[in-house]
Amino acid sequence: MIRFLSLSIACLTLGQLAVADDTSEDGQLDTTAESVSRHRIDVGATFVDSLSADTLNGTFGYTYNLTSRSNFNVAVPYLDPDTSTGSNSGFGDVIVSLSYVPSTTISAHPWVPRTVGTGFAVLAPTGKASDGRSLDAWVVAPYVGLVVPLTKRFFLAPQVGYVHSLDKTVGGTDLRLAFAEVGVGFVAINGFWTSYFPQFVRDLETDEWAINHRFAIGKMLSKEFGISLDISLIERFNFGSNLPANSGFDNQIDVSAHFNF
Repeated sequence: MIRFLSLSIACLTLGQLAVADDTSEDGQLDTTAESVSRHRIDVGATFVDSLSADTLNGTFGYTYNLTSRSNFNVAVPYLDPDTSTGSNSGFGDVIVSLSYVPSTTISAHPWVPRTVGTGFAVLAPTGKASDGRSLDAWVVAPYVGLVVPLTKRFFLAPQVGYVHSLDKTVGGTDLRLAFAEVGVGFVAINGFWTSYFPQFVRDLETDEWAINHRFAIGKMLSKEFGISLDISLIERFNFGSNLPANSGFDNQIDVSAHFNF
């Protein structure tokens, strides 16, 4: 359950970002261009090489740009906590987020993450806790950040946030996590992108620290379709528990197809 908990929190706090490929001379997105997308559908597979078990899960997401500076996202995981039997597989907890980027304009292209800039995310306990697919608690995560275009193709994305469970989780613990990250990335004119996000997480219940890393590469194969590969190293510790930390990293590999329109 600790493995599932850490990966669910990672979904709330890990992301990638880059400025759009249709930019004006000052690095801002040209919102009049026909290639600016407002909708995105993400379908992918997530392989987790965990310290305790290996899993293969599905990921489904939808992003809608409310304006050129804000977006709305819904993410739904399809989890298989026991890959060897498949008996507990099913949908997990839904994550809904609303983001605002004050410093630049954004589109719904695949390199723009589910949570970007400043906003608010909510994890709803829609999965089945008895099958290991839910935290069994509502979780809220406000975050504050911005995007700083360093050049027309390079960006810097600092962000801080807080993760808080409104009730005890399925493991009988409370979530009180603070996180901070500074991402850097690049988007080429041909639709190739890459980014790296180091993230520091502080468990306010136990005073434990964790450091996560996320590397992303992707390519637009057409105007509407792209693929990406994300590799994350998620440090293990027992969220909200005074049990000894389980040192080491879970390796997470995400392969996704993206459709923007």
